[in-house]
Amino acid sequence: MPLSFPRLTLASRLQFALRFAIRHLAVSAAVAAISAYWVFALLYPEPTHTMQDVSSIFLLVLFVDTVSGPILTLLLASPFKSTRERWADFSLVGAIQLLALLYGLHSLWAARPVVLAFEVDRLVIVTANEVQIDDLAKAPAGMRQLPWGGMIKVNTRKALNNDEFMQSMEMGMAGVSPSMRPSWWLPWSSASDEIKARARPATQLLEKRPQDAAALETAIANAGIPVQQLHYLPFTSSKTKDWIALLDNELRIVAYANVDGF
Repeated sequence: MPLSFPRLTLASRLQFALRFAIRHLAVSAAVAAISAYWVFALLYPEPTHTMQDVSSIFLLVLFVDTVSGPILTLLLASPFKSTRERWADFSLVGAIQLLALLYGLHSLWAARPVVLAFEVDRLVIVTANEVQIDDLAKAPAGMRQLPWGGMIKVNTRKALNNDEFMQSMEMGMAGVSPSMRPSWWLPWSSASDEIKARARPATQLLEKRPQDAAALETAIANAGIPVQQLHYLPFTSSKTKDWIALLDNELRIVAYANVDGF
């Protein structure tokens, strides 16, 4: 019987650790669900999380964070440790897990979409880390602070003179568009005439891109408006140009589609 004692000890230890690991997994899953709601429903509502390719990155962070904590608990929990030792282990694991999650969430928050801008002939999503923060004081009143959630809508002005035009061209080649510069922002209401002039009938896009008919028809169905009453504009970000926004007759965005609008 001398060999049976170690086997019983190992089985007892694993059974004990598994109970704590399952509890840890349940707590981690709850935190993950809350985090996912915050990211996908509040920070990156559809279609911005798809446009910014947030889903794969965030789900990887959640998977690693949710699984690593319970695994560490499974390895560290032992009935042969005192209550104080177990709490020290669990606190350390929880702290590491929480810090990793907070780091990932902060990175996503820093890159959240904060501006929906009309720029020349398209609608542009601008993220918080793309806005020229030093320029915010020059924005119109009510636009000098980035929202913690959601997006502010802005129009963008044209260059005031040749020097400003050339400077804008240089910045554009460096990846800084007018929509990223608060000093170029204008109230959204001032864009109505330009949007009306630039928006094209959705029926034209259906004829132009028959290969994307399924995606377009789904977006039209989501809009709940006859296609003859819909118009579209390219809907872009720094990561993708292959989206459109569908607009109703009052120029309100009613749906989106992953289709090249240019």
